[in-house]
This record gives sequence, C-alpha cells and structure tokens, in this order.
Amino acid sequence: MRSQVCQKRTVFRFSQLRSGFCGTWKCQVYRIGESLRVSVEEIIPMAQSQPVQPNQPQYPISTLFLFPNYASRAAYQQATGHQAPPFDPSRPPQYWEDPSQAGKSGIATYSIVDETAAGSGYVSVLNVNTAWAASVNLPGVFNYPQYVSAPTDAMMWGPFGPVGQAPPDQVCLQSDAQAMANTIAAFFPGQTPAVLEENNGAYHYVYGNDPRRQWYIQIGKNNWLAQTLIESQNSHGIGYPGKWSLVGGVLNWTPGNPVTEPPSGTPALPLPIRALLPNEQIVHLPGSLFTPAGTWVVERTDLQQPQPAETEDQQFADLKAMLAQIQATLNTIASKQ
Repeated sequence: MRSQVCQKRTVFRFSQLRSGFCGTWKCQVYRIGESLRVSVEEIIPMAQSQPVQPNQPQYPISTLFLFPNYASRAAYQQATGHQAPPFDPSRPPQYWEDPSQAGKSGIATYSIVDETAAGSGYVSVLNVNTAWAASVNLPGVFNYPQYVSAPTDAMMWGPFGPVGQAPPDQVCLQSDAQAMANTIAAFFPGQTPAVLEENNGAYHYVYGNDPRRQWYIQIGKNNWLAQTLIESQNSHGIGYPGKWSLVGGVLNWTPGNPVTEPPSGTPALPLPIRALLPNEQIVHLPGSLFTPAGTWVVERTDLQQPQPAETEDQQFADLKAMLAQIQATLNTIASKQ
C-alpha cells in the first residue's frame, strides 16, 4: 500500500531564500522580476489503511483472503447476479477471481498459504496467468442461452412489389458470416472461402436499418446460406461445444458433451491472501478424534493464546478412563442384584 500525501501550499515574498526541506515543509524559490517568490508546501503524511484484524488470539485462515470464495456456481450467481463461465477442463478449479486483472496480459503474483512451507511461515508465492486470475473456473453445469435470430425490418419483394417481411433465419451480419467461413475453410484446403451477397433476382430483399443481410459462403462449387450454418452451430445454445464434419460433401454440426467436473483429486487454485501483519503468524493446531487432520489458523503474537487442545493420545486416554469408570459402575450395580 502506498501512503497518501495531503498538500498545503502558501506563497511568500522574500529578498533572500534557499530551496530545500525543513521538517515537513518543502520550500521552492523562483524569481519573478526583481523579487524572489517562495512556494512553501507542507507535506502531511496520512495514516496508511490497515486491514481489519480480529481482536482474537486465533482466527480462521479465511480472514486473510483477498477475494470472495465462491463455493458453487449457485453461490457465484447469487453474489454477482450472473452465472459463472462454463467450466474449462484445461484449467484447475478456481473458486475466486480478481476483477482487476480483466483485460490484462502477463502474470499476476499473489501470496498463498502453503502448509509445506514451514521455513517461510507457511506462505508461498502463486504466479498465475492474468486471464485465469480474472475469472473463476467453477465445476458444474453452465446454462447456455438460447439462440434466437431477432426479427428484421427487411422486406421481400417480387416482380409485382412487396411480398412480406423477410424471415429472420435468412439474414446475419457480414462479420458473423466471415467467421463461419473461416471455421469451415479447414475442410477445403487450398481453397479460399468467399462471403457473397446475392440479391439481384426477381425475388429479392429490400433492406431497412437492420445491418444484417442474406450472406452466402462460397468455397469452390459449394454454397451455403451463412445463417443456416450459424443456427445449426447454436442449436443447443450460444457457445455450446461441438464440432463440424464434412461427410459426402455435406457439412454437419455435432453437439459435444461439455465437461463439467475436473478429474477426481484435482487440487483447486489456492486463494490469494493479504500480507501478514507484524503480530500475525500461521500455525497448525493439533488434530482430535473428530478432526484428525487438525486446523490451520492465524495466531496473534501480541495476545495470550488459549490452552492447547489435548492430543489424540490424551483424548483417547481420557475416553478409556471414562469407559472404565462406566464399566466399574455397571459392575457395582450388577453385584447388588
């Protein structure tokens, strides 16, 4: 964090003065005509903002998290108002995001809790691609929005005048037609696709304000209405995965099966933490019969710590003694019958 500076400036007239610093005052001398002027700038350092620190001897590691931890796609949508992007199986699961990295390129660096890094106070460095850092990668099903071609103001005309409204499944943007042409071009090596507008027949379209047109994709002797291919590719929703194939000269779109879960045991990308304060350290509390793995917490070194919990051996001994006492009581009761 950078300290902020509050500035107050006053201008005086002096016959003689030197530039320099005096305590929290910065003086700058300059000449106007025959006289000297001095700018006196008072520099008042403002207190640096500190993270909120619980007034407790120990508190959860989550207190250090820089970003919200979204446990599920439902939790993300409830918090942000929109659904998380589709799960990307090429990435590890990621339950956080750093909006400040959106649109950037390169590597973002964070601090994370590392249970194996005892030598560095259980803190390590995480370097992650900024595109990953800017977006969660949550397992689960993505609801692909339905593709609907909006109505158009284009009119179909025939030899005797207007015939009716042009159907919206005939028109698209030229850029969308070109993108589709580029997609299918791989099936026709050595041939360059062309995006053409054919609108000079007896029956043709008269366009209005809608920028969409009836575009055709031509590769060699093959012709396709671009919007027909676009609607095929989006038949299961906008962005739904799948692939094109060319069989017997016919283009076919086959929807895929989105991967919604990572392989079992895939670790998630650790959640970044803020820097530890001088009176903080990360410690591991011993396990118990009910939490054998123990617990990682943040401990304040300036506060008295609670008595350490009993070890598993101690708890087992206590349990064994209690059971022995119960058994002795039962034996006493049985002997009196």
